[in-house]
This record gives sequence, C-alpha cells and structure tokens, in this order.
Amino acid sequence: MEYITSAIETTLNSFDFGFCIAVNVLTYLIIVLLTDSKLNIKMTTWRKRLVLLICVIVMSIVYCIIGVENKLIINSAILAPVAWSWIFRPICDKFKLNITKDIDKL
Repeated sequence: MEYITSAIETTLNSFDFGFCIAVNVLTYLIIVLLTDSKLNIKMTTWRKRLVLLICVIVMSIVYCIIGVENKLIINSAILAPVAWSWIFRPICDKFKLNITKDIDKL
C-alpha cells in the first residue's frame, strides 16, 4: 500500500494542474475572442490546436520567469491538452456546458 501511495504522490508532484487549467482557459478565451470578433475567423481544428500551442508557449514563458522548474512545466504542457480531453471536457459536459459546440456555432 505504501508503494501505491508513493506512486500517486510522485505523479501529483510531477504536474502543475493550475498550469493546465490556465492554458485551457486562455485557449478558450482566445478562440472565443477570435470567433466572436469582427474578424469572424472560422476556427478549424488545426487553428484551435495552433492557439493551444501558442498558449502553452506563452504560459511556459511566464512560468519560467516566475521560477518554476522546467521539468514541471514540460510535464504540465504535455498534460494540458490531455487534461482538456479527459478531465475538463467531461466535467463541462456533465454540467451541460457545451463549450466546444458553442464555439463551433459562432
């Protein structure tokens, strides 16, 4: 039982979940601003991924300036899109917040 607890603790200490939330919220806000603006940009899947990548880079730079360990930033940057697909989107769906459908309608 001690090994399982140790493995879970190590895994939780290897990621910054605040980083993942910040990246996903920033990505959502930028996508909404781009689609809702007077530019009326059609957001394809690849454009959304590009916005996500830019948000990860910007948040990584901010976290580096703050002084967060690089390994933690890299792990969290990899986790951010996975966290959206497997954690945050199902939670939004459970509360009937159709974020992706709302973005596609704009």
